[in-house]
Amino acid sequence: MLVCSWMMLITGRMVYDGSQIADSIVCVLVDARPLSQLCMSAGKLGLVVITVERYFKIVHAIAHRKYYRDWMTKVGVAMPWISGFCVMFLPTVATTKLVNGICRRNALWPNQAMSSVSLSCGDSSSSSSSHHGRSR
Repeated sequence: MLVCSWMMLITGRMVYDGSQIADSIVCVLVDARPLSQLCMSAGKLGLVVITVERYFKIVHAIAHRKYYRDWMTKVGVAMPWISGFCVMFLPTVATTKLVNGICRRNALWPNQAMSSVSLSCGDSSSSSSSHHGRSR
């Protein structure tokens, strides 16, 4: 998680002037930061899994001893990573595109209804209609 956070800090706005394929790959995998989003999401969900398991073990000790199995630990370790991949990584990669030398992160959705759902707060590179009519 530390490496992913570090990646977020060092990757500012990049200048794209090389080949279209390489620039698109750098835009999607580095500038859009799907790996750092995946790691941070998995880290948070992992803490939730640990908290729920500890609660169950402390408050319901007898039931925990009777019903808790080793496979539950394996599911608890894999679940945050699978969830982070599905909720953060895939949508970021699928909706990011290099447009006129600007990496547009979470900006290109298949339809207007899907674009009204934002997965990342404060995304400055998303489409210009990010508030969708809401005033503050």
